[in-house]
Formats: sequence, C-alpha cells, structure tokens
Amino acid sequence: MTMDVSVELHCEACGSANYGLPEGSGDAAPIRCNDCGASLGTVAELKAALFAEALAQSAESLRLGLARLGGGD
Repeated sequence: MTMDVSVELHCEACGSANYGLPEGSGDAAPIRCNDCGASLGTVAELKAALFAEALAQSAESLRLGLARLGGGD
C-alpha cells in the first residue's frame, strides 16, 4: 500500500512557508524565514518537525482507512 504525505511547516512569526535550507552546513545550521527573517530553528530541528508531522499524517490516514473498512471506532 502506498501513501502520499504532504508536509508544510509555517513560520510562527508571519505564517509563511517560505524558507530555504543552507547548503552544506549540516544539521546545526540555522534556518530563517525568507519573508520576515525569523529564526525557524536548525536543520536538525526542522527534520524532526517534518518527521513528526509526516508520522501524524500517516497515522491519521491509516486510522481513516481502517474506519472506511469498518474496523475503526
């Protein structure tokens, strides 16, 4: 079974999803919002947030699929 997951994280200061990843800087590199300049944490923190969001979406998709099959709550 294939599952598509779309993840988008937004700047807490301005709501933008416009940020760039620094090239070749590693997991400790800081990330900033391209629109307002606010700090969005580090590459490692962004990876962890994206992974957590993907897991949450995957779990919800699986729950909904099971419910459609009549096996959910």
